[in-house]
Amino acid sequence: MENSTSETIHLFRSGRVVTSLAGAFGGELRETRITAMLGYIIATEPQPFMNLFRLSGDALEVRLETHHEHKRSDILIETTTGTAIIEAKVTAQDPIKQARKYPAKWHILLTQYKPSFKKSRSRNVRYFRWRQLAELLKKLSRSKNSSVNFLAGDLLAYLEEHGMVKKRETVEVYAREINSEATLRMFLEGRMYGCPYEKSSNMDKALYFAPHFGQKVSNIHPGVQIGISYVAKIENVRVARDFNELMDIVAEERGRAWLNRSKHLLQTKRREWFKKKPQYTFLFLSRPMMVFNPPVKKERLQEGKGWLSRRFFSFEDLFAGWGC
Repeated sequence: MENSTSETIHLFRSGRVVTSLAGAFGGELRETRITAMLGYIIATEPQPFMNLFRLSGDALEVRLETHHEHKRSDILIETTTGTAIIEAKVTAQDPIKQARKYPAKWHILLTQYKPSFKKSRSRNVRYFRWRQLAELLKKLSRSKNSSVNFLAGDLLAYLEEHGMVKKRETVEVYAREINSEATLRMFLEGRMYGCPYEKSSNMDKALYFAPHFGQKVSNIHPGVQIGISYVAKIENVRVARDFNELMDIVAEERGRAWLNRSKHLLQTKRREWFKKKPQYTFLFLSRPMMVFNPPVKKERLQEGKGWLSRRFFSFEDLFAGWGC
């Protein structure tokens, strides 16, 4: 008998959780992936983009990577009144010189570059920031056209994942209890934190990690005080199924030289990791910084002094607890 219920499972690529269709083709940010998806969405539902880019006439066709005399344009839109070229840059680079190599009535430039007032007033050159495109993608993600709403939402997720636009629901700080010497050393010296994998966790959306140090580690290390004092930026989140896979991931994230120098830290946690759970999530962190002195005590963030029950906080939450 066929099971009528369906369950969404995570897709992994090289140990990373894939959060978008574009991301399934590779972890790096690629302009070609963005423009390919964007071109398809424009061709499927052109009018919203005609309005956004202020193009006159009716759209006739959309072309990707059209060959010109010198190079290939990203997206070409042919309308009843002229041709528009869309050139996309994921950096703050001004793409105007490249765009002008392609003959067109309008040159649409998608970039993080902020043009001067004079450039922004150019009649046939129009600069758009990625956040402006994101606003339209948000609207199209609610389109009645199933192809459009899926791809618009997926492209938006890809842009958010790579920091091109601000995430709709940003989780600022992920907090966990640290009360063992090995875990403390892993955090302070190894700039890593590992915990059992949880499917429903928003950990991969968090920007920073803030450990709450317990009484035990405070007794062992007099310089470590009970509470939240250190904060580290989350550089990447990876998932490993066993210790050998973790070694490969660490080598990829930090390099073989770092792995060889720090293997003793990883070995101290080897018996604990993967013992009870088949998968573990690992946070790769920037250098921990002491932000709160004196530390923020857990009873100022929750009721009682038991195990830290909350895992996600805003900096406003932490500063409010610190100032009580």
